[in-house]
Amino acid sequence: MSRTVPVIFGDAMFWAYDAALGVLFVEAARVGAEAPADLRPSWWPELEQDLRTHALVGSSCAVLLDGFGEDRRQMLLKCVVEAARRIEARGGVHRAEVATWAELEESASSFLRGAEHIDAAPLVELAEALVDLAAGTLPPAPAERHWYYGTPGGRIVQGG
Repeated sequence: MSRTVPVIFGDAMFWAYDAALGVLFVEAARVGAEAPADLRPSWWPELEQDLRTHALVGSSCAVLLDGFGEDRRQMLLKCVVEAARRIEARGGVHRAEVATWAELEESASSFLRGAEHIDAAPLVELAEALVDLAAGTLPPAPAERHWYYGTPGGRIVQGG
């Protein structure tokens, strides 16, 4: 089974480690859900469901940022950035924490792909890559290669 998720916007893309993207998206869904109901847009439930679905299906489904309207994409990015900040503040994510996440149901035991802990730095870097991709400022990967974000060691280049 693949561990990579393509993240695409326009003609640009990168690959993300599915466990890292899942952690970031679960936390981002929580960020948005914690906003006062009167401040959340009427379409928030659909975006929240999209985030949770992407977290659960992992490498089975590409993240197509083009598929989100501008307002939804900006909300997604805002929640992802805040999620990364929160994860960084608590020093990453431990398996024991993930085991308590009701969103994961029966997949909690395999969600981190055997890791006991996911460090914050690769998650923060992944969040920044999402923002840069959507802004068109993600640096291009070397010729015939792709960036791969969210790995335990941080960004790497693959392919070619």
